[in-house]
Amino acid sequence: MLEVNVPIGNIFLDEGFDTLKDGNFERLKISRIELDKKILRRKTDRGTDIGLNLNSGIKLRNGDVLVNGKNPIVIEQLSEKVIRVRLKTSNNKKVMILLGHIIGNRHRPISIQGEEIIFPIQADSEKEVFEKLFHSIINYIELTVEERVFSPHSGADVHEH
Repeated sequence: MLEVNVPIGNIFLDEGFDTLKDGNFERLKISRIELDKKILRRKTDRGTDIGLNLNSGIKLRNGDVLVNGKNPIVIEQLSEKVIRVRLKTSNNKKVMILLGHIIGNRHRPISIQGEEIIFPIQADSEKEVFEKLFHSIINYIELTVEERVFSPHSGADVHEH
């Protein structure tokens, strides 16, 4: 078993990993929740047994390179169900405040991309729950359920229920 304590870089954020962009690496597919774990044991897509025992202060990210050498291993975050909320009219402060308040009361991590707010869900049926929660502003927003790699906004560190 290969034990890893710290990633050596990230294929999306750091230079020097151009040779890996052609897919010449092993993949360690893990969920967003598992990215927060300090100790984890998994197998790569090619069967290499990996034991993560991360140093203090290290948090894995999608694209992190764990081993440099003949068989580099790259973290591949699994996609998950999310709700994408798009504002139909921009700069409506009341709608934005209520939207933030309602999502915040559900303790969901969020990602803000332009005029959209994205947050994870467990099942498609949660769309109905949020449509009811957003009843007072539903005419000003558009809700879409999709599957994607979700990265929470770094300043929105919340605990999920």
